[in-house]
Amino acid sequence: MCRAALLMFTALMGLQVIALPLRAQPAAVDPLMALRDSVVAVQSRAVEDARSNATLGRNRFGSGVVIDTDGHILTIGYLVIESEQVDVTLPTGATYPAKVVGFDHATGFALLKPILPIKLKPISVGSSSALADQELMIVLPFEGLGPGAATQLVSRRPFAGSWEYLLESPIYTFPPSAAWAGAALLNEKGELVGIGSLFVRDAVAPGVYSPGNLFVPIDLLKPIQADLIAQGRRTTRVNPWLGVTTDDSSGYVAVLRVSQDGPAYRAGMRTGDFITAVAGSEVRTLLDLYRKAWSLGGAGTQIPVEVEREGRRFPMLIESIDRTEFFKKPAGL
Repeated sequence: MCRAALLMFTALMGLQVIALPLRAQPAAVDPLMALRDSVVAVQSRAVEDARSNATLGRNRFGSGVVIDTDGHILTIGYLVIESEQVDVTLPTGATYPAKVVGFDHATGFALLKPILPIKLKPISVGSSSALADQELMIVLPFEGLGPGAATQLVSRRPFAGSWEYLLESPIYTFPPSAAWAGAALLNEKGELVGIGSLFVRDAVAPGVYSPGNLFVPIDLLKPIQADLIAQGRRTTRVNPWLGVTTDDSSGYVAVLRVSQDGPAYRAGMRTGDFITAVAGSEVRTLLDLYRKAWSLGGAGTQIPVEVEREGRRFPMLIESIDRTEFFKKPAGL
């Protein structure tokens, strides 16, 4: 049934694929209906003074996917970060309050669970590492947000976000879905292999205009899932956080914003500075910055950097922290 859905959507989207003979199905049957039972809508409202409101807005809306028989719902974390209220809407249209069970800044995943004991149907979880180049897949958001759509894996390469975020091997897909936030990425078996995170302009390759989506691989959840459920956060490999928003499009690491009262702010860093080195080693890209800073140790590590300001370079020592302690905890944690 899932392969039939893939081939149907592929034909609609104009992607090339060799179709094998399929057993005829009644036209009225939606081959994705069973999978849709596991996809919910996620709506949240952040606290009024949330630090993330400036970039994400206070009211957020997207999708989530039921991943186990205990009713845990996996979504993308920016939908619920610093939330004071979270609701999930089922395919039936019924809406229930939920709590954030776990949040992970490193991957961007969040786990939710309805407050009431509701019976939910979990989706099968697959392996993102087993995906083949150019593999055909389906993006499945909550039905009220957009239709299921065929897509294709076009790239696996590092992604460095300006907000101190690095994924070494995310899933880039083309063509894009307009309802990517928290949407399920399914392989041809109907298994969950990723969660929608971003719209990107260069899905195929850097510098090549090819609008698509970035999905967080499901395999990144598996090592931390038990911690998220039991502790609300990961307990190992917590990266040091500096509290800067940066950009490397100029060929240098430029500081666009310094989080007020964050580690870099307290060390004296300013908007408009350039970070030129970490621990004596030159940095020219966000990848350089994150990999070199994180290699020095976990949260709480002192990060020595070199800063350029108005043509003058000078050292700066940043007392890093766990960013979980900086942001307001979402409802439930």
